Amino acid sequence: MNKISAKVKKRIAANVTGYLLILPLLIGLVIFTVYPLLVSLFNSFFYNYDGFSPYSEFEFGFGNYARAFTGYESKVFWKSVGITFSYAAVMVPLGLVLSFLLALFLNQKTKGVGVFRLIYYIPCLIPSIVSSMIYLYIFNPYYGLMNDIFAAVGLPKSQFFNSDDYVAVVTYMFMSLFGIGGGMLIWLAGLKSIPSTYYEAAKIEGGGYFYSLVRITVPLCSPYIFYQLITNVIATLQICSAAYMISSSGGVDDNLLFFGLYIYRNFMNNNFGYSSALAYLLFVVVAVLSGILFRFNKYVYYEGDN
Repeated sequence: MNKISAKVKKRIAANVTGYLLILPLLIGLVIFTVYPLLVSLFNSFFYNYDGFSPYSEFEFGFGNYARAFTGYESKVFWKSVGITFSYAAVMVPLGLVLSFLLALFLNQKTKGVGVFRLIYYIPCLIPSIVSSMIYLYIFNPYYGLMNDIFAAVGLPKSQFFNSDDYVAVVTYMFMSLFGIGGGMLIWLAGLKSIPSTYYEAAKIEGGGYFYSLVRITVPLCSPYIFYQLITNVIATLQICSAAYMISSSGGVDDNLLFFGLYIYRNFMNNNFGYSSALAYLLFVVVAVLSGILFRFNKYVYYEGDN
């Protein structure tokens, strides 16, 4: 009995020590993550809550959620949703494909290939705020480098981010393509993890490059496809900081009003209740899309699977 008691005491002591070591992290998690999440959820049920007046002055209910789908605000809401989902529908698959092709190109055993890997990855090391300032200069409609290139080849000048049509979003998409180096690095890790014996066996059996690509490379890289698909979908739906630097107001006629920026704009206008409701609407959408994507996890090959 004494031996068992000693083992239990030792286990309890070990657990207490572990919890004491992670206590600072747990305190930070509760104060800076859990508490704000609960407060924003609470605020979302007070219609037009401004963050300063007593809660008793505001109507409790689903008014903030209904506000997004009714009246004038619904036009701005749906336009923001349309811009965000259009961007995601184009950039998620395009980014996956281009970064994969780039990784295939840089996966060659060629002298100096490491330099090119570094060059393509450097834009990912630059903070989004700084890179946005650079792109603002490049795409400036009056003295920007891109319009100088257009003029040199005989093309008309463009307003780029200041355009009152789809050109603003297309310009933002083009700007985002410079960040595919991050995806390239993940693809490279996947390509390096595939044993060369698989390709040798395929070559012996008469399989060419594209046969090996389709039957070996892509299936064995499916975990990396799945990971990047999930993270890219979530990231594109939460775009805010870079879009804010390009146009804090959301662009001409709100043509760059991504949903994350729409939430931030309402928050800065002291619409705390409405912005909290919008944030939770985004949370629900991201959760649903993530759940749908995880249904395809059964098609992903993991090492050790039959």
